[in-house]
Amino acid sequence: MNLVDAAPALADVGVTDACQDDIKDLQDKINDNKDDYTAESRRKAKAQLSAARTNRMNPAKCRGNVLDARKELQEGRRDKNKKDRD
Repeated sequence: MNLVDAAPALADVGVTDACQDDIKDLQDKINDNKDDYTAESRRKAKAQLSAARTNRMNPAKCRGNVLDARKELQEGRRDKNKKDRD
């Protein structure tokens, strides 16, 4: 195997590592801010993150799962102002 053949393989590792870092960051965000999101949105986001972990060798699918997880959290965001008024 020469260096030209190794370059795409190394690039894929970098992309999947970045996706795995995003998964960890988003998982930490969910765990640290549970009150900011509905239970349903946290459950759906965690399911997407689980799928992203299994798709770690396919950067496009991994990235798509992470984006879907963020979308679930955004849709399930609780209104802090409403909670403060109650």
